[in-house]
Amino acid sequence: MSEMPAEKPEVIVVDDSKVIRLAARKMLGPDYVIHLAEDGLVGWEMLQNNSAISVVFTDLSMPNLNGMELLNNIRNSSNDQIANLPVIIMTGHDDSDSVKQEVFDAGATDFITKPFESIDLVSRAKAYARLSRKVVELEKKTGYDKLTGLYNANMLIEHGSKAYSFAHRHKLYISAVYFEIQDFQSCFLTHGKKVAQHIIVAIGKRLQEVMREEDIAARLGVAKYALVLPMTNKHKTQIVIERVRESIDKLVFDTGKEKIRVSFKTGYASPDFSEEIEFNELLDQADDALQRAIASSTEQVVCFDDVLDVEEPPVVITEQDIEAAFSHILAGNFYQVPEAHLAAVRERLSPFIQYADNQLATDEVKNAAQNDIAV
Repeated sequence: MSEMPAEKPEVIVVDDSKVIRLAARKMLGPDYVIHLAEDGLVGWEMLQNNSAISVVFTDLSMPNLNGMELLNNIRNSSNDQIANLPVIIMTGHDDSDSVKQEVFDAGATDFITKPFESIDLVSRAKAYARLSRKVVELEKKTGYDKLTGLYNANMLIEHGSKAYSFAHRHKLYISAVYFEIQDFQSCFLTHGKKVAQHIIVAIGKRLQEVMREEDIAARLGVAKYALVLPMTNKHKTQIVIERVRESIDKLVFDTGKEKIRVSFKTGYASPDFSEEIEFNELLDQADDALQRAIASSTEQVVCFDDVLDVEEPPVVITEQDIEAAFSHILAGNFYQVPEAHLAAVRERLSPFIQYADNQLATDEVKNAAQNDIAV
């Protein structure tokens, strides 16, 4: 029986040579989902947007962001999943031993020399994809976030589902709260990984200090946390949120150059007894409220049931929109002009309509005068 999982592992190949990228896809394609990037910058964006990638193959010499810079970005990422990815450097014959040593010291996992044989590429992909999978499975089994000691997402689901079932069965209140540190990416880029991790750990400790024994706390993302609060209605949830915010507002982090504070956006959901929803739906509601808080320029805390006044973005009418509207008008298809464009089209036509009215009025005067003369 094959040791490969039912779903194909995903790997990324970063190289400015189209020949190398296509060769790698041909060699790995039957057994892997292949992502191709023409430089380190594109590869870095792909890694940040796809948590399923388990192995990175990268060239050293590339435009925009070279292999060494990409490796540094990966190893210094605030996202542990990215920071721990196996990175295999594809070297050329011109790369010296000193260069290889420098890359190895920076955190490269392995090397492969170009032009490579199919067996070399496939064997490394298989070995490191399996290693990544085992690391992920081990973290899931432990159930704890290794940085903060809080539950991970899997354990939140396991324990939260049990608490929710108990609450639902006995008609007890239960709430879910999502927190996210504001501008954490900017903080990470400005002050570095060490300061960022210190903030994450300190906030995890504060959550543990303020939560009750029956509460469930987890770290869900780089700067995202969750609380499940059994026997807690909407009013009490607001009190808990305020207590958490007050505790975290007292934190001051000394970077060595300056002292900084952090702030949160918060979303929560507190369903009543009559709502027939599943635990996952409760979490989705809390996350939805969090995203609305993040999108708001004024609200720091949002309840899923809150109705926010959201300003509609202004409709931008382009010249192409106007031209398309005129085409519809000339063809007699007035109904195809979008309602949002009508005012702009009328405004654009207004000078012509005024001109036409004036001309027609002048013609009527002339005709009337000629008729008078004829009489």
